[in-house]
Amino acid sequence: ETISAENKVHCDNCASLQEHQKRTRVKKLPSILVLHLKRFQFLGQYNRPFKLSHRVVFPLELRIFDISDDAVNPDRLYDLAAVVVHCGTGINRGHYFSIVKSHRFWLLFDDDLVDKIEPSVMEDFYGLTSEIQKSSETGYILFYQARDPT
Repeated sequence: ETISAENKVHCDNCASLQEHQKRTRVKKLPSILVLHLKRFQFLGQYNRPFKLSHRVVFPLELRIFDISDDAVNPDRLYDLAAVVVHCGTGINRGHYFSIVKSHRFWLLFDDDLVDKIEPSVMEDFYGLTSEIQKSSETGYILFYQARDPT
């Protein structure tokens, strides 16, 4: 990540503010990996947060790269286990439901409704593919489970 603008750091050698690179490396991968997709952005000119509905493809299988050289289980493979989906246009309004993998099946939990769904339905929650689409149902929190839970 490039750190710039108002977040530049002071360089003692050249006595000026400089852009810099920030990087986080993982040393020990967790058994359950939770990823929060940043779907909301505060826009100062409107003085409120807006939902970001752009397309974010989340895979059913995930391998983490760019981990620490001395990482434990560096080749750990994850399977998508659950997705929290946000429906709506704003951070203070809308509805949430969950999609959870149970054994070999995907189940959609929406209040008191539970439906079995096909894995291909996940694509419906990636976000907008064009500005014409008006779907506001987007994946928001992803839960991945390690294949080797040790």
